[in-house]
Amino acid sequence: MSDENPATPSATFEPRLMLGDLLFESLPGEEDVIAQVSDVPGDLGVAVEPVAGKEGILEVRIAKFGAIAFLTLIDAPVPDHEAESNAHQLYCQGEDRDRISTHKAQILVAVPPEFTGDAAEQVADLSAPQTQLIAARVHGMLTMALSRLPGLVGYYSGSAAATFGLPFLHQVVTGQFGSTPWPLWVSAWLRPEAEGFSGYTHGLWAMGHPELQVVNASISPEDLFMYLMDTSAYLVLEEGEFADGQSTGRNAEELFTLHAEPWVVDQSVPAFRIGM
Repeated sequence: MSDENPATPSATFEPRLMLGDLLFESLPGEEDVIAQVSDVPGDLGVAVEPVAGKEGILEVRIAKFGAIAFLTLIDAPVPDHEAESNAHQLYCQGEDRDRISTHKAQILVAVPPEFTGDAAEQVADLSAPQTQLIAARVHGMLTMALSRLPGLVGYYSGSAAATFGLPFLHQVVTGQFGSTPWPLWVSAWLRPEAEGFSGYTHGLWAMGHPELQVVNASISPEDLFMYLMDTSAYLVLEEGEFADGQSTGRNAEELFTLHAEPWVVDQSVPAFRIGM
């Protein structure tokens, strides 16, 4: 982003804890959780064991990535109806939202962006977004494993601040959006305006990229949503970068100018407004 735009927050991204919450009808047994996580395919060197003196907390070590994750088994719903209040406007409505509202237990997955052994030396030279993506992929791997447990009703994403219903979660973990479950970390939200639709992403900054936003776009809401999601995928998976004043689009006929400005949700977070 350009330093010449005084309206742009001068925020610096640092890798952060990756959080996500799988929601269940009832709490799975600890042995079942350990079995599912230990059965992750590939020669990753996964080891799972209870944390001494901490009931309901499991430590997961993944040797290949030098990563440590923590699973917290909670025999209670997310407090204050937070999960259903953040039901995604497209991927958690109707019966999906009803199921979320009746969940009784959760497994919180936490992955710090910290690495040990040979992996730590490799990560040391990576950018902050690249380091975050590794932590996110470890988180995604564990989420995919735990999604095989019975009684699952949905997923509450910490980074996307959104709850997703079971059908969408299954689409993601079965690879319908690619091998990396990135739509669990970043999503788009739309709202109708007097003329057209406005929209914004939620979760890009948690992955090390400025958020995206659009004001009064004249394209259809379906096209706007897909544009925001396609652009998010480019930034997260292909390590894309944007600059203030740059023109971008998915093809030569679709070019829009980017304007650096504060994010509509949180003025301290940087964003790019797409001039549609």
